[in-house]
Amino acid sequence: MLTSLFLVFCLFHCHLNYHVQASRISNIEQDRRELGLRFKQAITDVMQKLDDLSITCPLDSFFYNGSCYFYLPPKQIDNLKGIGLGDVSVDEATSRCRLINCELWDIETVNEFDYVLSRVYEQTQSFGSPRIAVSFINGKRLLNLQQRMGEQQFISVGNTNDYSLIYKPAPDIPPANTCLIIDISKATRRVSLEEKFRLEQRSNHYICKMKINSCYNNTRCGRHGQCKNLVTTFTCVCNFMYTGDSCNERKSHFCSYEFESKS
Repeated sequence: MLTSLFLVFCLFHCHLNYHVQASRISNIEQDRRELGLRFKQAITDVMQKLDDLSITCPLDSFFYNGSCYFYLPPKQIDNLKGIGLGDVSVDEATSRCRLINCELWDIETVNEFDYVLSRVYEQTQSFGSPRIAVSFINGKRLLNLQQRMGEQQFISVGNTNDYSLIYKPAPDIPPANTCLIIDISKATRRVSLEEKFRLEQRSNHYICKMKINSCYNNTRCGRHGQCKNLVTTFTCVCNFMYTGDSCNERKSHFCSYEFESKS
């Protein structure tokens, strides 16, 4: 009788111990899975923070489509009459922008021009009238503006403009020396675009553009690649079966392997 009770007790103890060990193993596996999920989430959070940092612009600037835009003040000149503001050539303005790793802004797309112009207009005080200078070589071709002697033109860019946009052409300006003076009158809700040879003394600021994320809204790597940001430029990292600048070419040894397999 005692032997039977002892045997039952041993079986019960072994069974209980088995379940305890199994429960411990299950808990360990669950802890591992939770740690794995937490680690993956931590990596995701870090990557998100890096992405957020990649679109962080300097103070007093704003972000659009992978670039920062901000004003550079006009050049101050010391003379016998004290400190004054002098004219700045397009080349000199470009050089000043490059000192801070930027370019003097020239218009790349109509949407960019519409956004930046609207942003500058919104930041202007109610009765402010700033004159802001930018490069106007690529933008002149892009906007496809007509050169009419002494004739102002009302033009339309975008669908959300809250102001009249007037183009004042200056004939016979060599394209290489073209700049654009954006003359804003918030009181009359009018923006004038004036072609000039130089960035004039009356110009309050000019706009520099800093590229910080060349992969922002970039689809040039296609379905078979990922864009790697190199700040001012980018490169495509292709999937293992594809190659080429845009990852749109299949690797030749994969093609030959498939051909041999089918034959």
